[in-house]
Amino acid sequence: MTIEGASMDRPSMDRPGAPAVELIGRRFIDEGFGDGESVFTPGRRIWTVEYFQELKKVFVDRPDAGSSDFFSKLDLQLASASSNTIQLFAELFTVNLLPLDDYTPGKKMQLIEKVLAKCRPSVAIPDEVVAALSRGVFGGGVAFKTYRWAQLSVLIELGLEIRSLPAAERERILADPLAFRALVSPTPKESQPAQRQSLLYLAFPDFFLPIVARKDRVAIRDAFASDYLDRLPGDVDVDLHDIYRAMMDAQGGPVDFYNSPWKEIWQPPSAADPEPTDEVTHAWKVYGSGVNGQDMVPIWRRKGTVSLSAKFLREVETGIDKDTLRKIVEDDYRSSSYSVRQDKADEFYAFLNRMHPGDLIVTSSRGSVHIGTVTGEAEHVRSSDGRSNLRRPVSWNTRPISNEEVPKDLATRLASQGEVVDLTSHIDTIRELMGQRRDFTPAKGLNIPDPDDKLAARLHVPVSWLQECVTLLRDRPQLIFYGPPGTGKTYLAKELAGYLVGESNVKIVQFHPAYSYEDFFEGYRPAQKGAGQVGFELRPGPLRRLVDKANESPDATFVLIIDEINRGNLAKIFGELYFLLEYRDEGIDLLYSSADSEPFMLPLNVILLGTMNTADRSIALVDAAMRRRFAFLPLHPAEEPTSSILRSWLREEGHPPEVADLLDQLNALIDDEDFKIGPSYFMRAAVFTDGGLERVWKTSVLPLLEEFHYGDRSVDVSSRYGLDAIRKTVTAQHADRDTDVTDSAGPEADAQDPDDPRTDF
Repeated sequence: MTIEGASMDRPSMDRPGAPAVELIGRRFIDEGFGDGESVFTPGRRIWTVEYFQELKKVFVDRPDAGSSDFFSKLDLQLASASSNTIQLFAELFTVNLLPLDDYTPGKKMQLIEKVLAKCRPSVAIPDEVVAALSRGVFGGGVAFKTYRWAQLSVLIELGLEIRSLPAAERERILADPLAFRALVSPTPKESQPAQRQSLLYLAFPDFFLPIVARKDRVAIRDAFASDYLDRLPGDVDVDLHDIYRAMMDAQGGPVDFYNSPWKEIWQPPSAADPEPTDEVTHAWKVYGSGVNGQDMVPIWRRKGTVSLSAKFLREVETGIDKDTLRKIVEDDYRSSSYSVRQDKADEFYAFLNRMHPGDLIVTSSRGSVHIGTVTGEAEHVRSSDGRSNLRRPVSWNTRPISNEEVPKDLATRLASQGEVVDLTSHIDTIRELMGQRRDFTPAKGLNIPDPDDKLAARLHVPVSWLQECVTLLRDRPQLIFYGPPGTGKTYLAKELAGYLVGESNVKIVQFHPAYSYEDFFEGYRPAQKGAGQVGFELRPGPLRRLVDKANESPDATFVLIIDEINRGNLAKIFGELYFLLEYRDEGIDLLYSSADSEPFMLPLNVILLGTMNTADRSIALVDAAMRRRFAFLPLHPAEEPTSSILRSWLREEGHPPEVADLLDQLNALIDDEDFKIGPSYFMRAAVFTDGGLERVWKTSVLPLLEEFHYGDRSVDVSSRYGLDAIRKTVTAQHADRDTDVTDSAGPEADAQDPDDPRTDF
């Protein structure tokens, strides 16, 4: 019995494996559903009502809802079945697996042969079926892996229904695609729709496309109907048949809706996780020292495996998508808390899909760390004690490594919560511990140089002061320069940072009252999601970006300069990062951490260099926790190094020293150290133009002092601090000093040098 007009010589949707799959698929329909004959042993009738009824009785009507794997349950269900019934089950299983391209050919054969092994006498899979099984047409996804028992139940019940029909009715249905569909899929919500659609495709490959997901069929129909359908849309399958024929005529051959340029037309951009890949070697921590009260690590090493308990997880296989696995875990672990279910789903998915042969496994037990290499795929096995139901083969490194040999950052990650943790960012350290990278040495402390005389001369500060800064940073990489305005805090911070790490590794931010954790570290921000939709996505702030760069380059050092650090709400801005400022070798969960995020650590090669204007807020008002976590260096105009900066600069620039005298006299009149005037106001070329000094004094200096004396009517700022008043005082001091010098030097000193610059002051 064959369907008229069936064409098996063209690949459906341009899939190379389609002709072989469709040929064998239709043989099962014609010989099995039609005549009742076996495809594996031609001439032998096993697709009969009798054997279908027996299969329904032992498999469909006697389901096993236990936690053991599929084949363990199947052994019990088929224990009393006849050999013909078992062979029938194997052939139905072949129909189930035949069109799938997300199984390896070896895996398909292995699964079918597990069933055939129960037949007596033995039955082999014919060569033409083997060839078809080695190909594939579509990915079955989780439906064909997780709900296999339900799909096979559907095939058994459909087979029984078809074989129970009168011969003439059966022949009519098997020749008419829509009549066959009416029997196979009577309602849109019928159970196991993917298996039913797969069966429709195998029975009528010239009518039904190999697209088992209804949402995809609807989306494709809706996207192409206006261009390729000359009528109003109606029945999805009929519409797709007509659209596809029209497209083949227009394109001169088959098209694949899942390839460019067609998929972009009907498939919206997806934010789904990227497909797992084995192109990059990853490293994983797998917890094993206390699995249900048992230290599994010695067992793993002895058996050459690594495992997860997965005690209540039904049988799942590699390739299951994340959303479906999460739904399964929600059901199988429904008695556990929400957070436990979420963690389990992420850990199972990583073990099944993101871990690959060649990846490194790290685990700890009894004061030692053990490292191995994954050598094979994941498998679901039946564990008698429920401690190792998901397993992978591993070749373990022969030498256990003492905890004392493990660098602190890796030790912190190994101590973090979670059964499966991605350690790929530490893979170089792990390889070094394995002896694979003798040239790699983890960075120890800060890689920053000592200051030199050239830097000191350029900044007009003593080398000894700069060395003190470097020494403080090496001890604790958090330092704040504090003092009144104009003392060069920001300038010194930028120049010192550039010298120590290079300008490209320096980032500067400025705090203010509205600055937040989200601005500084990370937070959700509006983002364009496509098609005019706006959503939110987590975006890094300057500290997070700098930390990411530092983690990528552990031998380099990076500096974040925080200008006006005391103007922000420090507790609000730093949040949980406060802890890391004191404990850089430990990890914490971040405010916006996801369930599968690794603990965050603040690398040792990131320096935080702050500036604090004490005229805005006294250091005593700064959070005590912040004061404890930073070293503080004062920059006051009356103290070194600030007190000599202006004179050094004037000398280098060739300007007379009297501006420094004016500043010293001005600051002598100011009682509050935090309001003394810094030298930076006068270290500009504009000060030494005509009227430049007067402008700076009037527009920069006096306003600061007016603020200092705000509300104090006993002080006339202009009279007390005005340039003329200060200049008069300095001139008098110079005259007194000259008189003292003349009196002590004798009469010959009375003659004044006409070139003395003080005569022009």
